[in-house]
Amino acid sequence: MKKAVVIAALLWALGFWFSLSFGVLDSPTPEIIAGLRLPRALLASAVGIGLSIAGVILQSLFSNPLAEPYTLGISSGASVGAVLSSVLHLSLWFGKSASTSLFAIVGAVAFGLILVLSERSRSRGTGSGSTHLLLTGMMLTFLGSSWIALMIAVSDSDGIQSALFWLLGDLSRAEFQPSLLALVSAAAFAFLAYRKAEVLDLFLLGEEAASSLGLSVQKQRRGLLILASCLVALSVSSAGMVGFVGLMIPHFCRRITGALHRPLIPLSAIVGAAVMVWADLGSRLIFQPIEIPVGVITALVGSPLFIFLIQKRSGVTS
Repeated sequence: MKKAVVIAALLWALGFWFSLSFGVLDSPTPEIIAGLRLPRALLASAVGIGLSIAGVILQSLFSNPLAEPYTLGISSGASVGAVLSSVLHLSLWFGKSASTSLFAIVGAVAFGLILVLSERSRSRGTGSGSTHLLLTGMMLTFLGSSWIALMIAVSDSDGIQSALFWLLGDLSRAEFQPSLLALVSAAAFAFLAYRKAEVLDLFLLGEEAASSLGLSVQKQRRGLLILASCLVALSVSSAGMVGFVGLMIPHFCRRITGALHRPLIPLSAIVGAAVMVWADLGSRLIFQPIEIPVGVITALVGSPLFIFLIQKRSGVTS
């Protein structure tokens, strides 16, 4: 376990250094490094930590290693807010970065509240909490997608281009202070998740078994759901839609650490940060001088890997 953490930390540090050292310009000035590359590396690390830890939490709550942060529709709420900001050109009043992040957070909080209220109403009845949350999250995702399609359909070309680029994952808006704050916040949320490691372990046993061991299942699920929602909102509001990180990183790290969350959470956080830093570096260098959205990189790598893991789990591959 310690060896895996050290290797992951070295990979993150190496990627961070490469991110500062390489780009379109062969000899960057200190202003370019401090003003452009450093904020992107910080933000990429924050998003990697946020999505990975959110994935760990949700996979435990659903007792499903293939659950991921966008399952519950929180990201759809953030997307609705961000696209609304782009379509209405609210950057004229608030500034591009501030308006997109602000409205994305508002959208994520709104959808998160719907989810929490839905869970509270379900607790008065019967049935599986995991199934109820999953179905509610799917409906919120469809609702968010419908609103996004409607807003794009009635928007002008500038609004469409801005919205679509953000929906594919965009780190180009990174600024130093917001990026540093995002990284500190992601680390703090990850620490809170680490403090809940034993609770997450109990959820792996199933709701009935966890309840029989004295766990307040509904109360703990709501708290963990809020924590995961905060992590997703932080990531999506900062960088847009970046897929597969929250799905693949916990799944990969679990194969190293096992199912227990005390070793899983720190390794997932470091590996997630490293993967996002390297993905952002690739998005800037592979087709330079053209920059492609970082979400495209994670999807191109994550999709084949996801298919491979599905086939392996079903016994198709050896």
